[in-house]
Amino acid sequence: MSGNIHGISWFPNFPDKFVSWGQEINLYEVRSNNKDEIVQKSRLPYIPVNYLSNETRYQYARCVAASYHSDQPIIAVGLADGKIGICNFRDTYDSSWEYTPRQQRMCTCLAWNELDANILAIGHDKHRSDSCITIWDIERGVPKETANFFGLSESSNSLCWDHNHRVLIAGMSQKLIKLFDLRRKFYVLNGHISELTPVNPVESNATCQSIQTKNVHGLSVAPNGNYLCSYVDSVIMLWDLRAIERPLRQIQSSRNHMQIAWCPTRTSLLSSLQRDSPYITLYDIRSVDNESSREVYHVKRQISPFPAKYQHSGKFSAVNWLSWHPRDFERMLLLADALNILDFRLPASLHTAYSNRSKLPLLMQRPLYAPAPAAAPCGSNDVTTSPTTTTLPSSCSTHSSLTDYHVGSSLSFDFLERELFEEDLLEETRQRALQDYGMKPDNKRFADVHLSRYLRNVWVTLNNVFCEERLTGLKATLGINLGHTTEASCRIESQVLQWPDGINNSNKLICYRSEQRDLALQLCGWCFEHELDRFIEELYANKEFSRAAMICVFHLKVLAACNILSQAADKMRDPSMYRITAIALSSFNADRCSSTWRNQRSTANMQIQDPHLRAIFSFLTMEKDNFDAVLKEEGVSLADRVAFACKYLSETKLTDYIKQRIQRAIEFGDLNGLLLTGESLDGINILQAYMDASFDVQTVALVAINYFRNEHFMDNRIQYWIASYLDYLNSWGLWEKRAELDIKIENIPKSSRSSRTVYLSCNFCGKSVTNALLDEPRPRSTSTSTNRLSSCPSCRKPLPRCSLCVMHMGTMMNAGESNSTDLQSGWQMKPFSKWFSWCQTCRHGGHTEHIMQWFKQNSECPVSSCNCRCFDMDGTKLNALRDIS
Repeated sequence: MSGNIHGISWFPNFPDKFVSWGQEINLYEVRSNNKDEIVQKSRLPYIPVNYLSNETRYQYARCVAASYHSDQPIIAVGLADGKIGICNFRDTYDSSWEYTPRQQRMCTCLAWNELDANILAIGHDKHRSDSCITIWDIERGVPKETANFFGLSESSNSLCWDHNHRVLIAGMSQKLIKLFDLRRKFYVLNGHISELTPVNPVESNATCQSIQTKNVHGLSVAPNGNYLCSYVDSVIMLWDLRAIERPLRQIQSSRNHMQIAWCPTRTSLLSSLQRDSPYITLYDIRSVDNESSREVYHVKRQISPFPAKYQHSGKFSAVNWLSWHPRDFERMLLLADALNILDFRLPASLHTAYSNRSKLPLLMQRPLYAPAPAAAPCGSNDVTTSPTTTTLPSSCSTHSSLTDYHVGSSLSFDFLERELFEEDLLEETRQRALQDYGMKPDNKRFADVHLSRYLRNVWVTLNNVFCEERLTGLKATLGINLGHTTEASCRIESQVLQWPDGINNSNKLICYRSEQRDLALQLCGWCFEHELDRFIEELYANKEFSRAAMICVFHLKVLAACNILSQAADKMRDPSMYRITAIALSSFNADRCSSTWRNQRSTANMQIQDPHLRAIFSFLTMEKDNFDAVLKEEGVSLADRVAFACKYLSETKLTDYIKQRIQRAIEFGDLNGLLLTGESLDGINILQAYMDASFDVQTVALVAINYFRNEHFMDNRIQYWIASYLDYLNSWGLWEKRAELDIKIENIPKSSRSSRTVYLSCNFCGKSVTNALLDEPRPRSTSTSTNRLSSCPSCRKPLPRCSLCVMHMGTMMNAGESNSTDLQSGWQMKPFSKWFSWCQTCRHGGHTEHIMQWFKQNSECPVSSCNCRCFDMDGTKLNALRDIS
């Protein structure tokens, strides 16, 4: 495969094969999940396929259509010159499988007939002396009869066939939809359908019905054969073929559409791809429960087919083409950025029907195709599907992945969590709303709300991190990749800790400290060294015995940990694990026992249920400075693990660990990741991932309202969460709760300053020097400011010099001529004349005032060895220069 891809399509009767076209036309076969086969490298990076063949005769195809033939994969190819070719990906050439119109013009659309696989409808652009629609029976050769041509002096915009009748539907001349009834032009001979030439040529127009509309693009008939859809620009029009005189419904969107298509395995699911959008827009068309009414409504949702870690990375920016699988339930091929082909399944869709007070039944959409008979994946328990009951296998795992399905399979219920069918999510949401859930998260009444342990810990963590009316994550506190480096962040002190008496350990344990790390420890719920005893007593009073012992061991207070576990064992019903751990710690000697303990730790960790005790043994049996076993202990809270990382990891390792945990939180929707991200784009991504996994719109909306500032509410996702939760409150008649929430939203503080997006970075270490130059909180004296600002605050390498005054960037001009008052006011004002500017070609520069004065009289660079005409690079004229000082 080379070059850009223009489109892709499954073959209707070959569910494992698809074709792609662009500069080349290639045929692929999706690999099965047979583990016995020898696996070769796939030709496509994101989907396992076998490359079968390609077609070299037709390049730069304008349109391609896969046929309904069941004996071999056949496609029709339309070219820019109007030529049509039939290809079966074989080396043989048949001239009867090529058709050239009488007048050369572009082929615009192709459509195979589902009832007769040999009938092909061809659409061309307008020509005043030729027809735009041609009906071609490829078995009978090139069409020549008059009855095969329609639409003289018109243009064809799109074509499709009715599923139930031999009716061709065409969008023509940007203003008409025409229905050509061709049933009278065919007869049956020896079991085959053949063409019948009308006696009167006027007969070809006698069966044509016209509807005047501009929605003539993307014509497609729904799988049930009742609905027809079309679009123009940003408007989708829905028609009822049983009464097509007037449209059934109009759907307006914010962006122009590129492609619309019905899902073949669902009766009424319509998909749309919009221009320059990374989302798939789905419209679930539903009819009003009234036999005499033709009224329909739609439920819209947007889905990003890309993994969460790629959604804002720029790796995939837009979806260009979509092809639904003809048999597999809600499966599709996607073309991303005209280059990458993805195999994607829609997430499980649980449709709801409920009243304001009743329970919440979950209605699973079922495929149109019945499940193919196959061996049950889990022993002898089969999945039985009937019109009234659905039986789930009792022994199958409920966590199987969608990617495990074989080609041709239909819907399986194995991947659905059983709790979804048992819990009343809506009623739980309503009860929490009545208890003022999330309205005052720092109130003592918050502890009385019925919450899971996970959510309770999340709110406690957010309250710890929220300070000074802002949810500042540890990523910002530690200055990781924020273009944010202050002098205090560079003062990292390292200290070699001494192991307690009786523990002879040759491994050097290095502890790191800085102002930022101390603040991070506080945000994680830890305390300073001199307050450790009080902190441990609080944990012991709260009966967090194992966590208290773990933190003691992390601070090398092994004897204190033994005492805590011994006292806790006296209070526990089953004291055996605490007692054994206390005995093991009291007799532990690192040099003598570490190799033996390390060999037994992996086996013992599977039997130790308390994660804090597992972390203790992992810490004591570490190899050199490898703390992975502690940092990857998922049973320990993220706050404790990050606090441990701030204490024992170097700057580089700490940065990598924070980034890794953020990506994992986004991938799995872990709200604890907000401890790291704070109120940021990554934080919104975490909330969205949690929403996708749990459907808990109440929690994500309240977290955003309580901890995100007003400028983040420009994100459409936050607006959607809040609007959805407000709609819930309205539907329940909780008007007072709704009003209280509206008041809370109105009182959300706005940011006093916008976040900076452009920074000056050091040429050596790459870290930002902008904060040191522009955000100095206190005025400095002349001596200290000159010394401090002449070098990078991070790596201490010298900053660039002004090419005219030869002073370092950041040094105040005319320092010796100004008094202290002028210096302080001048430093805080920071006028534009004191800014540093440089040429984008030769990279030489200096203070803006000096540079502007120089180029009033010169045109070349002020550096003697450089002949760059810097000033000529800009469009500013010499006489247009003004005084900027």
